[in-house]
Amino acid sequence: MGTTIAKPFHRRQWLSVQQAVNHLSAVAEEPLTSADLADLAEQHLLDLYWYRPGQKLTYLDRPGTGELTEPLRLCAENHSDWSAIAGILRHRPALPAYEQDTPLLEDAEGNRLRITFDYRQRPEPFSSRWYPNLAELVLKRSDLEQLEPQLFSTQETDSELEPQLLLNVIWQLEQLALDGNHHSTAWLAEQLAQRPGSIDRAALERVLAAAEREGVRGTPH
Repeated sequence: MGTTIAKPFHRRQWLSVQQAVNHLSAVAEEPLTSADLADLAEQHLLDLYWYRPGQKLTYLDRPGTGELTEPLRLCAENHSDWSAIAGILRHRPALPAYEQDTPLLEDAEGNRLRITFDYRQRPEPFSSRWYPNLAELVLKRSDLEQLEPQLFSTQETDSELEPQLLLNVIWQLEQLALDGNHHSTAWLAEQLAQRPGSIDRAALERVLAAAEREGVRGTPH
């Protein structure tokens, strides 16, 4: 084979764990680790794939065997398997729970598979070879891209989820501004609209009126 040229992130279909961590760290502007990926996996927000080129496979629902030529998705239905795989991201190598145990895999057509070995290459019953190691876990770039808005829009989401709180704060500020002056919210909107960089007066009046309604509803009788 010729020399492999590393592709930039936006052109890469599959990412190693480290590449995924590097990318998310850059987007978040703070250092992340593979343990953060483990948290996402345990919340079932992130799919993980096993890539061990040349590994023998056997189908569960039909006769036949195959070979691992591209990453296959690790199934999360078995809680103990999935916890062990998340542990790998925390640098805790996984061992089978019982003899010849191995995680369940799924291909693009929905076929379920497990890894298998030729008799002479068969690992020890409780060897870690029955599970992926950290270098064999990969992620799909498109999965990570779809997850990014959910991970990095917390501040915007918090604001959208609590409009009553924001209106109540505005109402309290209104009371401070109008207290003892006997002015109206229309007067306050006009004053605010005259400030540099302010928004449209009509929009301000709508916001202040909504805040006043919210404040009145929240006032104890």
